[in-house]
Amino acid sequence: MLGLFRRQSKFNAHAPTKKSGAGASDLVDPVVMDQIGHLELLSRTVVDGLLAGKHRSTTKGGCCEFAQHRQYAPGDEIRQIDWQVYARNDRYFVRQFEEETNLHAMLAVDSSGSMNFGLSTISKLDYARRAAACLARLLLHQRDSVGLTVLHESNSRFIPAKQHAAHLRTLMAALQSADASGEGNLSHQVQHCVARQRRRGLLVLLSDCFGDLDELATALRIARARGHDVVVMHILAPEELTFNFRRWSAFQSLEIASQRLHLDPPAVRDQYLQRMRTFLADLEEMVVGLGGDYVRMTTATDLADTLGWFLRNRMARRGLATNRGAVGQ
Repeated sequence: MLGLFRRQSKFNAHAPTKKSGAGASDLVDPVVMDQIGHLELLSRTVVDGLLAGKHRSTTKGGCCEFAQHRQYAPGDEIRQIDWQVYARNDRYFVRQFEEETNLHAMLAVDSSGSMNFGLSTISKLDYARRAAACLARLLLHQRDSVGLTVLHESNSRFIPAKQHAAHLRTLMAALQSADASGEGNLSHQVQHCVARQRRRGLLVLLSDCFGDLDELATALRIARARGHDVVVMHILAPEELTFNFRRWSAFQSLEIASQRLHLDPPAVRDQYLQRMRTFLADLEEMVVGLGGDYVRMTTATDLADTLGWFLRNRMARRGLATNRGAVGQ
């Protein structure tokens, strides 16, 4: 796929590759810290427009916060009767609780070399950073736990899910320091991420998903078998969907330095677009067939619009009331 390669000018075949993000050692740099602050501000702006209400539901018991009493009715569990209230009023009342529907979410961001692709827009990794930052803020606002995995074959990073607000800064710094480089093995990395999750929850994969779809299906099937809800946010650049190049070009691999293709784009455009359509259809069918959610995102679309559309449709498909949280099971 095009995202595995970077188009180069015929007369500048050895142009250096622009890095998509800062390295971890640069995080103390004031410029980088300002970038992290910008990421926080952007996520706050998007999330403010997406919030759908409190993330609570009233139930009849469990390790939850007490909400209120109501009079006993036939069929209620006797163990929920408040005997202290009975002693004072000589009437039976049961305790109702406000359950914290606490979700454990893991955001898995692909940082293989193909995610560095971006011509007319920001790179796919930058877009994934922003989407992950918005989801992290939204989940923490709902008092859910959220963690982060930066998927990389040799430099992966795993941050366990936590619930407190200060955790957001840790996630933002990790996102900002992620660097797209090297060859990826998405299936292996996703399986490793799933193996480290201690309890079932929500797995959100942000990736261009280039690679063997059968192997990726195996990884996602394992996640589903462990009880995880799976969301695949498929991030692509506009040029990957249109291949609208007109001149003979050299395409340098973003994952394997020794690979370079010399092509006449108009001559191969139809074949490329057909393969892309097949790839997109197969990926969506695979994710949906496993009971997951699939959302295609391009780096040219407004993030607030894309996330808003996805969250509304997710809630509608799951029959969630409008007073429930924006992200949940």
